[in-house]
Amino acid sequence: MSYVRKVALRYLRTKRSEAFISILTFISTVALAIGVAVLVVVMSIMNGFEYELKNKLLGANAHVTVRAISGPLFGWERAKEITQSVGGVASVSPFTYHQGLFQVERKSNGVLVRGIREKDAAGEEVRGNLVDGEGRTRGLFVSSSEDPDSPLPGIVVGKELADSFLLNEGDIITILSPQVQSSPFGLMPRFRRFQISGIYSTGLVEYENSLVYVDLGVAQNFFRMNDSVQGLEVRLQNVDAAPEIADQIAEQLRQELTGLYTQPWTETHKNLWEALRLERSAYFTVLLLLIVMASFSIVSTLVMLVLEKRKDIAVLRTLGATQREVGAIFRMTGMTIGVVGTISGLLLGLVLNLALETYGFPLPEKIFPVSTLPIRMDGTAFALTGVCALAICFLATIYPVRRASHLRPSELLRYE
Repeated sequence: MSYVRKVALRYLRTKRSEAFISILTFISTVALAIGVAVLVVVMSIMNGFEYELKNKLLGANAHVTVRAISGPLFGWERAKEITQSVGGVASVSPFTYHQGLFQVERKSNGVLVRGIREKDAAGEEVRGNLVDGEGRTRGLFVSSSEDPDSPLPGIVVGKELADSFLLNEGDIITILSPQVQSSPFGLMPRFRRFQISGIYSTGLVEYENSLVYVDLGVAQNFFRMNDSVQGLEVRLQNVDAAPEIADQIAEQLRQELTGLYTQPWTETHKNLWEALRLERSAYFTVLLLLIVMASFSIVSTLVMLVLEKRKDIAVLRTLGATQREVGAIFRMTGMTIGVVGTISGLLLGLVLNLALETYGFPLPEKIFPVSTLPIRMDGTAFALTGVCALAICFLATIYPVRRASHLRPSELLRYE
């Protein structure tokens, strides 16, 4: 089959009489390369958005949550010890979670008040997201008031909420609880004043606008929870192993405690991750049509080449070449275009990804959770794109190859 390869490669060389076919070959290669490059870049961007969103969501939420089936969680210290004994668990932190009304002067906004302990992993996560970083040295819930003896507890608010209310560190705000208490004027909602001790920023506007942090003890006292909590926040060494470790934690807890259940982050944000996977699959399928469109130019190039080389086909068949060998010549010609275009597209996609990763593409932070276009290259995406492109190119050669192999030399040479 060595002559098949030589003939196939010769057909790709430029000749003055076949300039049009050479132009079609170049256009087919470039079109295929562009389609592959676009698909690779878009998949890298989708992977980057998914990775960034996962990190930011899991930074503000637990990898696995341990809760009581009904009501608050009492005796959580023992549940914490059992959970920490499970392999793969990095840290366990108690937390509370309540709705409240955030009020400054005459303006108000509904918020979720999360009670955490500063020394726990959740507190360290919030400390790392502080805008100015003063809370890292002063203390997360330590008031920045000029009066060091200020009795007001500290509260950490999101940057979006602070910008909406024009707040700064040291400002006084009021949190109203939906719980009511008796007073001479009847039932009144409970309220407490706080002083802003820090402002955090995660890039997630919805969280920054509605989630505030207070000390766990202050939250327990304010919402009348005594020593109970609403759950345990479990952080893992490998977030992707959350479903398996959640089952192990549940099994360990079941042996000693009752009325508890575990929930991994894959269930908490199930709808979001399924939507992201569906969107990525849809983008891949739609952009794959670019490669399909490029394959039509390969079909037209091979058809033109078959028509141009009818005399050559007749001579080869007369000299003893089989239908299979004639078909192999044009299949190899088409696949050479496919291989060159695919490799060029993958290299172009790699260069574009590196350029976007190095120089960045600015995004509006009010809309997206990141300031620049996120790029996360995945070898699997590159390989899948290359395999799909080559498979489409192979399918594009079927009709021209079939037509070339079924030409009869007697009919071709009859009028020559």
